[in-house]
Amino acid sequence: MGCKFHPKPSHPQHDLKVTWHWTAASPYQDVIGVENAVEQAGSQKYQGRVKLLADELKDGWAKIRLSNLKISDSGTYQCLVQTAEGTDYKTITLSVAAPYKSISKHVEKTAEGDKVLLTCQSEGYPESPVEWVDRRLQRLSANTTTTPTPDHLIQITSQIEVGASEKSNYTCSFRNDALSATFHIPDEIPIPHGKNDAVIVVLSIGLILTFIAVGVLTYRRQKGTRTSSTRNYQVEDDDKSAATYLQADKGNEEEGAVITKGPTEESLRSSLKAYYAEFSLGTERRHRCDSFTVEELLQRLQNSEGRPARLLDLLPEAGDVLLLEGPPGSGKTTAAHILVSSWTEGPKRTASNLVDLGFLDFLMYVNCSAVKGDLFQEVAAQLSLSEKSSEELRTVLSSSSTALLLLDGYKEGNHTFDETVKRLLSEGGPCRVLVTSCSDDCPTLKQTLGSGGVLKL
Repeated sequence: MGCKFHPKPSHPQHDLKVTWHWTAASPYQDVIGVENAVEQAGSQKYQGRVKLLADELKDGWAKIRLSNLKISDSGTYQCLVQTAEGTDYKTITLSVAAPYKSISKHVEKTAEGDKVLLTCQSEGYPESPVEWVDRRLQRLSANTTTTPTPDHLIQITSQIEVGASEKSNYTCSFRNDALSATFHIPDEIPIPHGKNDAVIVVLSIGLILTFIAVGVLTYRRQKGTRTSSTRNYQVEDDDKSAATYLQADKGNEEEGAVITKGPTEESLRSSLKAYYAEFSLGTERRHRCDSFTVEELLQRLQNSEGRPARLLDLLPEAGDVLLLEGPPGSGKTTAAHILVSSWTEGPKRTASNLVDLGFLDFLMYVNCSAVKGDLFQEVAAQLSLSEKSSEELRTVLSSSSTALLLLDGYKEGNHTFDETVKRLLSEGGPCRVLVTSCSDDCPTLKQTLGSGGVLKL
């Protein structure tokens, strides 16, 4: 911190007195000072932590350096300068913040036994809003309390009560620092000691019965005479064609029969999962995802106001559209691949464990770097979908709130593609849409969405 004054050219520190005060409370506290080139110590509170930069005085700057900052250092500081020509002062406000670095989780069964109490706790400054969402990103009401600590931090405790038998994930987020923690229920519910013993007994009995069953089967096989003619079935999953083939080999006399599953939503979902399993596990894409750590993405990811955002914020609400902007190499495609990986593999990998997309039934990833046809033609071509599956895709995109369309690297300018995207968005269907693009590549879309629908890297 510093304030400017006009020193004497020949003797800058002659008849010069500089005093720094902390004026946030009465009486004022002396921080440090200097008079006729002799430094004067201030309050014990600042001993060993404050230094007046004497070399700056000759240039007309009364600067101090305050180290090992504490929350209690926040407040208004007064820089008082006295010379032979007169006296003047300036005031400077210092705000000290302490980030929320870690979240303490606790799971406890309620007295009734059919519910559990989930608790998130962390310390920082200033006070941070806490938000809870379930696996479908629905916001939940929470009981949140604050307690001051001896270090002048704020300890925030936030709790929700949920059903013990409901299989779901619950995430608490401290918004100031984009810090979050996820509970997996019922997996994280503690089992009482007595129940542990019962589980061991049940598992032991099950193991014994398994050995008996294996022994009986082995005996029957050894005793058997001849086996019936064998039929070999081979199932081939073509990730890109989204078709399943069943071939029955009946010796050398009959030809194999091919059966294609109908274009049901379940078959489309299975086909997409199979295709993206290969997509997300590819060496090149895996290396690209791993080259960005979650911490790097979180440090870069911001909302339109420049505040930190979470990976979870990349998932639009049902019927909403989000635009993720950033310069080349900023991690937009990596973020998109993390979402694909999370939907395909579940939140198992470090890069995807902050966002659980298990509740989505469909995810369609479109590489927009070299699109030629309309939106639906591009999706069908990139996924090698059959004509029937393409029609099913149109139905899903226009009617499903559990579908996510991910347009990666979109750049306005292809009239055919732009028109089908515009038509899909204007219909106001329940499908979720996330678009990634370089800055200024989608001016029309950005203007339509407004600042609230834009995230930045």
